[in-house]
Amino acid sequence: MDSASARETRSGDDVSCGVARLEAIRLRLVESFDAAPVAPRSAEALDRAVTTMAALADVDVSTLDASEMREWLVGIEQLRRRVEASAIAAAGVIDRRNPFREQGFLSARSAVKHMCRLSGPEAHRRVQTARLHEALPDWATAEADGAVGVAQSELMARIAANPRIPSVVLERDAPSLLDDAIGCSFDEFERRARAWEALADPAGDLAENERQKAARNVAIRPRPEGGWTLTGSLPELDGAEFNEIFSWFIEAEWQADWADARQRLGDTATTGDLTRTQDQRHADALMAMARAAASTPPGSQTPRPTLNVLMDQASFEACLRGETPDPRRYRDVVVRTQSGRCLHPDDAVNAALIGHIRRVVHDRSGTIIDLGRRSRLFRGAAREAVMLLATTCVWIGCDRPVAWCDADHSLGWKAHGATVPRNGQPLCAGHNHLKERGFHVRRDAQGAWHVITPDGDEII
Repeated sequence: MDSASARETRSGDDVSCGVARLEAIRLRLVESFDAAPVAPRSAEALDRAVTTMAALADVDVSTLDASEMREWLVGIEQLRRRVEASAIAAAGVIDRRNPFREQGFLSARSAVKHMCRLSGPEAHRRVQTARLHEALPDWATAEADGAVGVAQSELMARIAANPRIPSVVLERDAPSLLDDAIGCSFDEFERRARAWEALADPAGDLAENERQKAARNVAIRPRPEGGWTLTGSLPELDGAEFNEIFSWFIEAEWQADWADARQRLGDTATTGDLTRTQDQRHADALMAMARAAASTPPGSQTPRPTLNVLMDQASFEACLRGETPDPRRYRDVVVRTQSGRCLHPDDAVNAALIGHIRRVVHDRSGTIIDLGRRSRLFRGAAREAVMLLATTCVWIGCDRPVAWCDADHSLGWKAHGATVPRNGQPLCAGHNHLKERGFHVRRDAQGAWHVITPDGDEII
């Protein structure tokens, strides 16, 4: 047998062994966590868990193929959630009847922080999540089953700790929020949970909005070693407008670098050949903004940027009447910029009063207006309609903002795909390139995006 054949055989053996070990560990984990005949004492339970989990280190993850790696990642994450749930349960017991008070630990946070060698914020989040589990037993069960992520639970625990939210409202809407925590990505769950909190605590939402406005500031200071440091903070709507303008200048700097790279290297140029870093382009874009502003003749009318602010009609009308939408409508409430930044309803209404307002009609899936088959590229209102569909690239797992995306055809132009919003989606450059290699992106009737491989399988 030659060396190449030997390597191939060993590689196949490694994969087979990896699969066998993976299955053996899975069975042992199931036995340890789900099939214990009696509830053992803590030391015995820990010994069994440590013995089982020590076997995880025996698996050479480099031998796993994509399918096995996915199973491995999901399985490890579910174990992590279950272990975290056990740690939270212990913190909850300490919080309720602190057995360490006589040793000088006057709070569960201080005891957990010291004994587990945690940071203060981490210990606080663990105790806070324990209180969530006590208030919402179904949430505790879901986390113990590995169905809810740690970050989702910590976010919900912070919201549930808000003293201005009535417990009856929390208990009423918790099942819907739990469904979202289980079924949505973290980013989407965070958006929905924060929207619900704003509706359940309108006074707190208004106070935070006013605090942001009062705390606005910008400062530029010389550094002793040379150069300047620029810092600042803007309220949400002002920041969104600034970012919209800034993004155009950043794009101009990137295009200049790309044109230079293509001139030097031709078609072989890649983004790695750009002469400036991203941070350098951002700094140069800010200078270009300042110079453009300084070059505007005194007394002339400055151009106003287009900043799309989205607000659903029911919330808009409720705000005009001085009412707050029912928190149970949190999934349907839309008050945000095109990039996905949530706004206070008052700011959205005020923007409508001093700016332009237009009606955007969409169907149940969220698809906006049909403008007909007119051109190959999405332009003008058609492009804006496509870009309003989402806040990021719609490829599963991608979080590049729509400002960095192109309005692309779901069904390609060569396949007679119409240039209408229902046949478009925001895709970043990298995923647009993948689509040209046979991948397909579609949106279902409920508005969820699906990515289909060239073989016809869905990426889940």
